[in-house]
Amino acid sequence: MTSSPFAITGASVANAPIFLDANATTRPLAGVIDMVAVVMRDSYANPSSAHWLGDEARRVLEVARDDITALFPGMFPEAVIFTSGGTEGNNALLNHIGRSAAGMTVITTAVEHLSVLRPAQTFATGGGKCVVLPVTPDGLVSQDAMRDAVREARGDILISVQLANSETGVIQPIGQMVAEAKRVRSDIFVHSDVAQAIGRVPIDLDALQLDVVTFSGHKIHGPQGIGAMVFRDPNERRVTPFLLGGGQERGLRSGTHNVAGAAGLGLAVRTRASEFAVAVSRLAAMRDAFEMQLLGAAPQASVNGVRAPRVANTSSIRFAGKEAMELVGRLDAKGIACSVGSACSSAKPVPSHVLMAMGLSQAEAFSSVRFSFSIFNSMDEATRAANIVAETLLEMK
Repeated sequence: MTSSPFAITGASVANAPIFLDANATTRPLAGVIDMVAVVMRDSYANPSSAHWLGDEARRVLEVARDDITALFPGMFPEAVIFTSGGTEGNNALLNHIGRSAAGMTVITTAVEHLSVLRPAQTFATGGGKCVVLPVTPDGLVSQDAMRDAVREARGDILISVQLANSETGVIQPIGQMVAEAKRVRSDIFVHSDVAQAIGRVPIDLDALQLDVVTFSGHKIHGPQGIGAMVFRDPNERRVTPFLLGGGQERGLRSGTHNVAGAAGLGLAVRTRASEFAVAVSRLAAMRDAFEMQLLGAAPQASVNGVRAPRVANTSSIRFAGKEAMELVGRLDAKGIACSVGSACSSAKPVPSHVLMAMGLSQAEAFSSVRFSFSIFNSMDEATRAANIVAETLLEMK
């Protein structure tokens, strides 16, 4: 595997910075950076143009669509709709699926990304209804609660449930959940935000009965500013156009294509698909070693969502009696990049809505830190980071 683009080159450096915030973004693969540069230089034309340069840009775009299907078995390239990222895809879906059904019900969960929760919660302003399901202390949605919500819903139904959580890494049992829901109503439209799951867990839209998924390129070592929606049915018509203009992207998202970004995203997806098992195994080994080392050295620490299935790279750790913001700041000064995993508004920190939904107190949420690994990390970095975190905890009063 020495030729793998995932390979880490160079000897480890004892004091080198360690980036453990891959759930926020990932460093693009070298090949992706080269691909974007080449396309910007050589295939810069508008794909909507009729001349030969437009033909070349269209070819690059269609190759990228085909590449993206590498991580979505059985899906057709024409079912791939390019967006600027997961946030746009989530907003577009939630804002443009119920246009013709004022009585529609959106069923989602309390641990979704805010790009799902916020548009879902404003759905009622258009005459619809939003049901936000609670989760267990493990971060899992109750299948009984989902079934009851579907049974009580009136009108058309949209279910929007993430496959993997960005803060805890908890994987929702979407396949079983949707199967239970469809025993009650077979006509449900199902969406999943797979931004944190893509390239980390298998995603089979047919097996999971998902009608559409959304994700961002920069979570999988692709460029920032590019993402995609992937529909199970290329002829899906329940989602109405969300950007009007020249009719690009099957009329759903008008505007000049980001050809270079699409090409980079396609390469990133195809690369991960080619070494999926190797990448996931490495991520799991590093994350597990990090947790074992750290929990052994810091008995006051505990892992949020540890009893649930989790994606291989994510560790949300609660440090009893310690302020997460202070810990993150101290680790930053020592060259370790990690995250509190909660939103900030007007520079005022707020507790994580995900952790609060799992039943943690504000104090417990404010004592939690997220560490997320990428294929650019090494086992040496995992164990070294664990030791530095443990040493830093001892320095805090």
